[in-house]
Amino acid sequence: MDNTTRKHLAEVAGKAAQIPFHGDMEGKESNLEPIIRFFPNWTLREADGLWCAAFVYYCCREAGFEIPIRPDECKTCHLAGCIAWEELAAGNPRIAYHQGSQGFVPEAGDIVLYDRVFENREHDHIGIVLENRGDTILAAEGNIHNKSGIIERPKDAHIRGVIRIPDGYKYRRMMMDYQTENLILHFVTEGDVSEVVRTWPSDHHPLSDAEAREAIAYMRGNYGRNTKGCIYHLCLAMCGKDHPGTIMGWCGLDGSRNQAEPEIFILLDEAYRNQGYGTQCVKELLRIAVEEYALNSVHGGCAKENVASARAMEKGGMVQYGTEENGDPLFRFCVK
Repeated sequence: MDNTTRKHLAEVAGKAAQIPFHGDMEGKESNLEPIIRFFPNWTLREADGLWCAAFVYYCCREAGFEIPIRPDECKTCHLAGCIAWEELAAGNPRIAYHQGSQGFVPEAGDIVLYDRVFENREHDHIGIVLENRGDTILAAEGNIHNKSGIIERPKDAHIRGVIRIPDGYKYRRMMMDYQTENLILHFVTEGDVSEVVRTWPSDHHPLSDAEAREAIAYMRGNYGRNTKGCIYHLCLAMCGKDHPGTIMGWCGLDGSRNQAEPEIFILLDEAYRNQGYGTQCVKELLRIAVEEYALNSVHGGCAKENVASARAMEKGGMVQYGTEENGDPLFRFCVK
């Protein structure tokens, strides 16, 4: 049974608030690593004193809600910023957003956005409602003076708005394909086991149903991240207008060795190499890395005999910066 509900979110948030999480304070080193791991280029030092929205995102992900760190609706920043939560809620018709503190009854698991709680500015703070108490709410919050906790707050002008995410919510773009003029990258889900087995490139070790399920379960832990928080974004590559519906192979991002700089990989069937498809895969994966994961760098490598992959990485926007001891080329893409 799917337990991705607002009720469960409130339970997760209440427990997380009481750990408590904290930044660098009172002679204690920060323990915010589980929270900031979702934001690969954010350091503990940079997060210190600025992590209330990241706490909300962490709780949502722990409760099973599938939301990328920067949905399309978020124009200002990713969801480690309070304003991004308002942009997501205001721009997504599947999410309810009520402005102000009047005329709406908050429930456990709602997200409450504040103005001018700690500083004289809008989008100043955010938390998760645990209980509605009439004239007040009980909320789980991160970064209450750099520490998480449970606090009772009045329903007053400090409440900018209340966000209600529907039970079972999965951000819709995750379930869609990435499509360019002549390429479709299908983000693999649990229902794709048979296709994984059927279409795995012929010149690679064949997968059994069990191996395919294990691979997908590893990758699908939390949208594009495995259970250890490492990016693992696996796509089924299909032809567009030239060969409609034809499956060419696989490509993706693997952050199991370095989540801040995942490795790009391409496994195209031999019949579709040296035709520009690999280059298109690289370009689209780099776009996903930058726009959806907010990464600044992507790594790549291939066997020195694999001229097609090397050419695809170079034409796709990566630069060769060195070689392995055995002569295999190494590539990197960096945001300028």
